[in-house]
Amino acid sequence: MTISINLVTPIAEHTNLWDDFLPEGHHLKIRHLLPLENAKLPDIESNYVLIFLKDKLIGVAYLQLFKFTHTNLNFDNPAGFQCRAIKFILPKQLHLLICGNLFRINFQGFYFKNEQHNAFIFDAIELFLQQNRKLKPRGIIIKDCKEVFVEEKYAASKYHFFNGDVTMEITRRQHWNTFEDYLNDLTKKYVKRAKKIIQAFEGVVTKELSAAEISENASTIDKLYWHVVNKQQVRLGTVNAAYLYELKLDLENRFELHALYLNNVMIGFYTYIFYTNEMETHYIGLDYRYNDTHKTYFNILFLSVQKMIEREYEKLELGRTAKEAKANLGAFPKQIFNYVKVKNTFAKIALRYFLKRFNLSENQKQLERSPLK
Repeated sequence: MTISINLVTPIAEHTNLWDDFLPEGHHLKIRHLLPLENAKLPDIESNYVLIFLKDKLIGVAYLQLFKFTHTNLNFDNPAGFQCRAIKFILPKQLHLLICGNLFRINFQGFYFKNEQHNAFIFDAIELFLQQNRKLKPRGIIIKDCKEVFVEEKYAASKYHFFNGDVTMEITRRQHWNTFEDYLNDLTKKYVKRAKKIIQAFEGVVTKELSAAEISENASTIDKLYWHVVNKQQVRLGTVNAAYLYELKLDLENRFELHALYLNNVMIGFYTYIFYTNEMETHYIGLDYRYNDTHKTYFNILFLSVQKMIEREYEKLELGRTAKEAKANLGAFPKQIFNYVKVKNTFAKIALRYFLKRFNLSENQKQLERSPLK
């Protein structure tokens, strides 16, 4: 069977065609995609694809074109000959095409009414590239797939399954009605540690910010966010306060940004996105001086568990970074299903190098050990 595609832009002018095709509440609805455009995030271009079979609309795909440069890699951390060599051989700029959303978890970038058509996404991306030959992305990522494709489906299009991507997740136990119930389930060693961390947080005040307050505090939020970004070895896309503001306008009470204040000075922030039965921590920002004295990061983790329990969510999604710290909370790794095609030889070498370093930086045994009784 042969498919065809149409590109629609600007997407805001195609609400009837795009939105009417999607189920109610679907994450690819236009209102959930516009925050990225309205925030004008650097180096990101959004593309919207309609997929047809015999002139019948059968699916849609959301593609992000990301301009990847040396500024997205922290070559000074760690420093060393191998890292400098990678910088030398890696092109200073290359484009990555992402089917999905770089800035969200569990945000599959395609939808077909008939799930048996899902493998057409490989053909649809190839048609998109044929119609836009000037783009020439060196890497393609089909991100956050809800199902595992049969190998012959993705191998035929020269993709491979990327099994190195995991996120950390904690499941609420049925008897956790209060945060104290969670603490009571920690082993003696970890409950003692938790109480010290919580005690260090004394004097820090938390406040949920409205959309207007997010906008008013944009410069401080951006500064705190970049403190965190600058500690990351790979910066695959960055957001800003404008994005968080747009997210609040879109999701309303399903998104929260909480600011941390010490002596009336904002020293950090953390954000949540709420779904039907699950919630996730989204982006955070920290002044690391106070992280040393007030254990702000670990307290954000505890506050997240407390929020999950209060709202009676089944699971709390904690994200990809700082896996060992989240394992100490009681979280476990969850496999994310991504499919990758890399066309540039040097990019393949760099990808293998950084993935190896990233995986070695985490103690797998520690990730699989729970502090819960």
